Amino acid sequence: MKNIASRSKPSEDGAVDLSNKTIRKQEFGRRLYQQLLSQQINQSELARRSGLGRDSISQYVRGRSVPTPQNLEKIAEALQIEPDDLFPNYSAQAATIENPTFQVKSVDGDVSSMWLTVNTKVSIEKAIRVMQILNEQEE
Repeated sequence: MKNIASRSKPSEDGAVDLSNKTIRKQEFGRRLYQQLLSQQINQSELARRSGLGRDSISQYVRGRSVPTPQNLEKIAEALQIEPDDLFPNYSAQAATIENPTFQVKSVDGDVSSMWLTVNTKVSIEKAIRVMQILNEQEE
């Protein structure tokens, strides 16, 4: 169980509340690898079936990254399993990852400038407006 992080304590019978269970990248990779073994297919075949790049599949299997929700869906469909079989509660975990952040920091040695970090989901129109503002020439 050391590959699974939980936000809740196990119940007295040792079970963990799955609504709060999240897995790490390495655990996702292990689950994906086990599916490949059990279905007797290789990473290249999964890439072909899912329409994803072979390098992406390799990164997932090695536990280096996890797929986007859309790519998880493609992988699960290619393997004819449910996405939750590979990555339980992915959407709940993805929602916690998508928490917006906004940060403003001073620039060393430049009192007229600031570093701005924004990480939030916005419409295409808003993103374009922000880029236009950032690309304007300072007067």
